[in-house]
Amino acid sequence: MTQDDHEDTLRDLNAAPLNPLPGAVWLIIALIAGIEAVLWAGGAGLIGGPQAVGWRLEAIQRFGFSSAVQDWMWETGRYPLSHLWRYPAFGLVHAGPMHAFFVVVLLAALGKYVAEAFGTRAFLVVLALPPMVGAIVFGLVMGGDAQGWLLGGMAMVFGLVGALTWWRWQVAGDAAGRRRAFALIGVLLTARLGFGLIAETGHGWIAEIAAFGSGFGLSALVGPGGWSQLRARLRHR
Repeated sequence: MTQDDHEDTLRDLNAAPLNPLPGAVWLIIALIAGIEAVLWAGGAGLIGGPQAVGWRLEAIQRFGFSSAVQDWMWETGRYPLSHLWRYPAFGLVHAGPMHAFFVVVLLAALGKYVAEAFGTRAFLVVLALPPMVGAIVFGLVMGGDAQGWLLGGMAMVFGLVGALTWWRWQVAGDAAGRRRAFALIGVLLTARLGFGLIAETGHGWIAEIAAFGSGFGLSALVGPGGWSQLRARLRHR
């Protein structure tokens, strides 16, 4: 073994077992994982006593997004905080451990790239706003449907995919590269379909597609280079 090989081996042994994640990414992962751990433990009877079995259902009813509730607010013109809170909070409550795990894995992978490329503040913007836009669109489509419930962080994931797609589209040097920038959304939609067959049903895909579009568009304003670079590219074209 050469000296260089020996140094590479020592470097590998000293490397962190997990890829380092920005603090903002750890924060959202900790929130989702912590909430899911409490709800799972309560449902399993490990904490909280007999009433804890219903914690998940109660959390969904209090923090899940309901298209019927949005329809009611718009019809009556009343917007109580207890319902407005659903827009940012629905992404933190999941249907079960598998649902939460799938979201956490995707947020860790996508969040690392977006946070490092965009910076913390811009990352938080594209993490928080697209899911709320997705919920609004979902509510408009579903209307007063009593089955129009939305929960889980997949809308956050799709918002980050929109941001990452915009980033790849911006740095691509040619038309082929810009087309390839959209390959990720196709892969994720395929994975989302497979996941939906085993763990999640309903019309959540409406919010996720809307979150992707708003994440892409919002990145033109808050992403690296922002609107100025996009305008320069369009002028050049």
